[in-house]
Amino acid sequence: MNAPGDDAAPVDAGAVDTEESRVEVYVTADTSAAPHKADEAKLYVMYDAAHPDGDKLYFTEAEWEAFVLGVKDGEFDLDESGNLP
Repeated sequence: MNAPGDDAAPVDAGAVDTEESRVEVYVTADTSAAPHKADEAKLYVMYDAAHPDGDKLYFTEAEWEAFVLGVKDGEFDLDESGNLP
């Protein structure tokens, strides 16, 4: 069984312009941009601050806590080839 992204090519670190891309997160009680999560008291919003009008990811509090725990646990660390283990 394959996990999502198993067929993805490794990320070329040289292709990512780190000066032009910066991930930021803010918390909001305004759920109008994510109506499927309208029952939530607050949402964590992740976006690229270099492109603030671009796509945003909306996390519930439980989703955000799970994401942060995954980061702390190394779930998203890349191997030497730039792939998820």
